[in-house]
Amino acid sequence: MKRVSTSVFGLAIMLLMTVAAMKPVNGFSCVQAKLSLLTCLPFLTTNQQSPSSACCNGVSVVRASARTKPELREACECLKATANKTPNLNKDKAVQLPKLCNVDVGFPISKDIDFNTISL
Repeated sequence: MKRVSTSVFGLAIMLLMTVAAMKPVNGFSCVQAKLSLLTCLPFLTTNQQSPSSACCNGVSVVRASARTKPELREACECLKATANKTPNLNKDKAVQLPKLCNVDVGFPISKDIDFNTISL
């Protein structure tokens, strides 16, 4: 049993590294954005008071990968879908995250965002 779980874990790490190494065609990758923001989960889902520097670096990476309006819209849709699937997500912390990291992502990170009400 232990050997199987170790093998599965190793396979998962290899898959994540492969996906992370792939260059997206249009500059933005939802999978890459999710990987970049994994370090933000402790801040967004627990009582951690501030985001880590690794989390803020991830926010910067996501913003840098979405340079055009279509990419920003894709990033917005990706992060909204991810927020909706994240258990115990603190909505207030998600909205505050870019400001706390001093990164203007161009839209609020929220489960409730309406893409039509923001100017991307």
